[in-house]
Parts: sequence; structure tokens; C-alpha cells
Amino acid sequence: MKTKKVLPMIICFTVLVCSLFVVTGNSNAASPATITLSKTYNWKMTAFFPAGHNENKQLVQFVDTLNKRTNGAVKISLYESTLGSPNDHWDMVKNNAVQLAFLAEGYSVGRMPVGSLLNLPFEFDNMADMYKVYAEWLKAGYLKEMTDNFKVVFYKPTMFQHFFFRNKKVTKLEEFKGMKVRALSGLQGQAIAALGASGVSMPGGELYMALQTGVIDGTVTGVDNVIDRKFYEVAKYGVRNPVYSGIWIVAMNKDTWNSLPKELQALIEEIGQEIQAAEQKRTLDTEKTYWDNVRQKGMEVYTIPSDEIARWKKATAAVDDKYVTEWSAKGYPAKEALAMMRKIATQK
Repeated sequence: MKTKKVLPMIICFTVLVCSLFVVTGNSNAASPATITLSKTYNWKMTAFFPAGHNENKQLVQFVDTLNKRTNGAVKISLYESTLGSPNDHWDMVKNNAVQLAFLAEGYSVGRMPVGSLLNLPFEFDNMADMYKVYAEWLKAGYLKEMTDNFKVVFYKPTMFQHFFFRNKKVTKLEEFKGMKVRALSGLQGQAIAALGASGVSMPGGELYMALQTGVIDGTVTGVDNVIDRKFYEVAKYGVRNPVYSGIWIVAMNKDTWNSLPKELQALIEEIGQEIQAAEQKRTLDTEKTYWDNVRQKGMEVYTIPSDEIARWKKATAAVDDKYVTEWSAKGYPAKEALAMMRKIATQK
């Protein structure tokens, strides 16, 4: 009798122990990998957006995650719009004055000729395609402008850049005539000039006052930037059609990268890919929310018909041709990269 009573108890106990082992094992397997390093690292990282800006969230996450997963051995001081001007960041990271930087082609004019193909107007209508394009460019070896100078940790195409106008609702090509519109780079300025307006270059921190006072009639920027910098207070109209995009890259000094142990290099790449994937999803998920927000703030948002956009694209076609011809002549694979970009962007 005793044996009959004890046996079921033994079986139940065994099942319980096995269950706990499986749960614990699965929990450990799901935990992010950490590494133990024989030395500590103290790095500096620059960003051109101010503290608290939406686009700096991914950088803060990268800094915090790398610190945790190296058990505090890697410490990165993030300077948010407080160390060097955005135009200096390329040289700062290349010369190892800082070890990491958030680079943008608009602030690195002439240094990222292939990446700047994303600035060609009216090429994309699907943000996910831009991630695919940059990945394929890297794979094809078209981005030596970056890989020869830095270690690309991760990247993020900007949100689509749209027209936002101070007090004039532009619906036709002819209505650009005489307007002053801010452009971040020379290529963007050429496209705006081809539409009939004058391209004006100025730092992002000066945009609010320039719109408020009428120094400029409009700007091309992301709808997220409109929310973060409160441009809806000084611009009445927003055009939902994408004009162009850009690329932001977290780049690391190449000598610093090459000096790291393999396990730390692998961890940095792993964390970079995790954050890039999460940021892609967040960007795609939140774009509609931003447009809803600017409408709620009182901005009139409207869309240009496709036949009129075709006119705008035709008006800027010479800008595309001139850009590709010039950089191809300098030895960059601009023609091949543009063909790849357009093939990906037109795949449905």
C-alpha cells in the first residue's frame, strides 16, 4: 500500500522538477548575451539633434544596451548637439576626437555621393524600400565612401521629407516661382531651384524663427521634426507627398573598431542590428501618428495628385542626370547604385 501511494508522489515531483528546469532553461536562452571584457572603454559620441529629440532615442538605447551587455565595461558619453557643429562630426569621428558619431549626408556634403542618391526627388513612396536599398548598396560594395573611412554600426533612412509652407498653399508647379525654401544640401537646393523656388541653406536650429519671420516661405523636412521643433506653430500647410529622403548613420572610428576584441565587435554589430530593426518598425508605425498630430495642431495637410507630381518629377529630371554623371566621372558607382535603387523602389 505504501509503495502505491509513494510512486505517484515521486512521479509528480519529477514532473515538477523537469518543468522548472525547462522554464528556467528557456528563460536563460532568451536572455540577451553579455560578455566579460578584460579592460574598460570610455568613448565619446556626437549627435546633431538636441537632448530629448525623437531621433536620439535610438542612440540612447544603443549606449545603454552596450553598457549593460558588457557589464558596465563600455561607457559612452553621448553629446546631444553640444560637441562640435553637425558639419564637423565627419572629421571628428574620422580623426578619433570622438569614437562614434551620428552622421547625415546633408551635413557631409560631397562626402557621401552614393548615399546622397536618396536625396533625388520623388523616387520613393515606401519607407521600407530605403532600408532595402542601403543594405543592398553595402552588400554590393557601392558604399566605399563609408566603409573605407568608418565602421558602419547601424543606419536609418530619415523619415520622408515633405514640403511645409508658411502661408502659401502650393498645389501646382508654377506656384513655386519666387518662393524661398530651405534645403539641407546642395543637391536638395538644386531640386528646389528646378521646381522654380530658391533653395536656402540654414541650420535646423534657425528654421523656426526663419519661418516665423518670413525669411523663408517653406522648408523640406520630416513630419517628426515638425512635431519635435513645433513648426506647426509657424507653418500653415503640409504636403503629404514625399519629396526625398536621406540617411543617418552611426559610424565608428575605424582604428578604434579594428583595435577591439572580436567578441566586442560581434556584440556591437548584434546590438546595432537589433536597434536598427526596432527603429525601422517604430518609424513605420509612427509616421501616421505624426501626421494626425500636426492636423490636430491646426496644420492643413493635403496631397498633390499623381499627374501633378509627375510634372514635378519631370522638372527635376535634369538634376538627377547631372548628379549621376558628375559622380560617375569621379569614379563612384552612382549610375549602378541609382539603377539598383530604382529597381528596388519600383518592386511591388
